[in-house]
Amino acid sequence: VNLGPTVNSNLNEDLPFLSSDGEELWFSGQSRLGYPGPAVYRSVKSDDGQWSQAEEVISLFAAEPTLDDEGNVYFVHHFFDEEGAMVEVDIYVAYRK
Repeated sequence: VNLGPTVNSNLNEDLPFLSSDGEELWFSGQSRLGYPGPAVYRSVKSDDGQWSQAEEVISLFAAEPTLDDEGNVYFVHHFFDEEGAMVEVDIYVAYRK
């Protein structure tokens, strides 16, 4: 379901993840800030049930976000060689303070 212009854009978006409390939507999509490769986005549900403007949180070949109950974000980062071939994919965590 398209969530409208605050979340969806005319670029590619996929791999949504909803926090266990249903208040945060995380997803992958093409960078809207002009960085190469995919980025990780976050949108927060307001009291009236609407989703906030999606914020590009992690850029530069980051994708596939998940969130634990403490708010830590787990994602993959893709590494490419000079010819553009993917050479490695690693899993990272960004800890919420």
